[in-house]
Amino acid sequence: MIQSRRKGFALPAVLAVTGVVTLIFLVAMTALSSLTAEAAAARARVRFMTRAMTAEAMMVYMAATEPIAAAGFNIGGPRLFDDAMYDPAGGGGGELMRLDGRSYQVDLEGPLLIRPQDQAGLINLAYLSDAGYQRLGEAVGLSERSARALIPLYRDYVDQDGLEQPNGAEAGDYEGAGPANRVLRRPDEWLSLLGVREQIRPAAWRRIREHLAMDSTSPNENVNTATAETMRILYGATPSQAEAAIQGREQQPFMSFASFAGATGLPDTSGDSFYTFPSGRIILTIADSRSAWVYRSRLTLTPSGLERPVWIDQTELKEAPGRAVADLSDAVQLPYTPR
Repeated sequence: MIQSRRKGFALPAVLAVTGVVTLIFLVAMTALSSLTAEAAAARARVRFMTRAMTAEAMMVYMAATEPIAAAGFNIGGPRLFDDAMYDPAGGGGGELMRLDGRSYQVDLEGPLLIRPQDQAGLINLAYLSDAGYQRLGEAVGLSERSARALIPLYRDYVDQDGLEQPNGAEAGDYEGAGPANRVLRRPDEWLSLLGVREQIRPAAWRRIREHLAMDSTSPNENVNTATAETMRILYGATPSQAEAAIQGREQQPFMSFASFAGATGLPDTSGDSFYTFPSGRIILTIADSRSAWVYRSRLTLTPSGLERPVWIDQTELKEAPGRAVADLSDAVQLPYTPR
């Protein structure tokens, strides 16, 4: 009987050991599969960044050497030091590469999508007017009352004093989570204003995010590179008025804000800002047609800086929403080769 009991006990023990070994094996296989996927993603990221930074360097060289026009760069056109008449409207035999966020394709060991956007054609949160802030607030889902409070909230958030403006907020209102008391560097920091993150509609914010800039050093606006969303927020343009402006500048760039106002029927609200030429700051978005990576940076031309004539900042690497690869169906070939 004792021997029989020992023999009966062996089978459950073997099964238990087998189960544990199998579980360990499955965990190891899962971990190995995860490590393999992570390694593949890392290799894809490195390959993409190599190509993206090569494209970025090409764009930097182009921006530093090609003549600028009202709506972008006049690729292959006469430069200021060439023996030819310089045409600021973008003529003179060159091919215009527009800085209005449209898609271009460049082939660097595979196709890449490049979207260059003049920062002056975006909504600069640091210089929005009262009416602009009202329209922006409503566009992202804030109530009318909350939208009216955006300007005092912003000013209290970036100033270095503790004096609270009417409808503003200082440190006591943030319960230790703000304000920054410095200039903001990126549009996403704007969400830290009191109550904004909790009230906005996330989908509305994602839609308008690509039309935003944050730069307290450059108040310029350029109607020749402004997106339709920019014209709606800055000037109150309707979709049909924005479309009229886009169609008009395709034929002939606006050389004054008054001509832009005349083409759209909007009031002439021009001020001291420079309204018809690029700002020298270019938001560059590079996306991959093979993987879901997206690289974004800002190129700033500083011709008077002998040591650093070009700056690159606000760099960002992320995955595209839904891990979607870049759509090149509407992209045209980048009209540029170094010369």
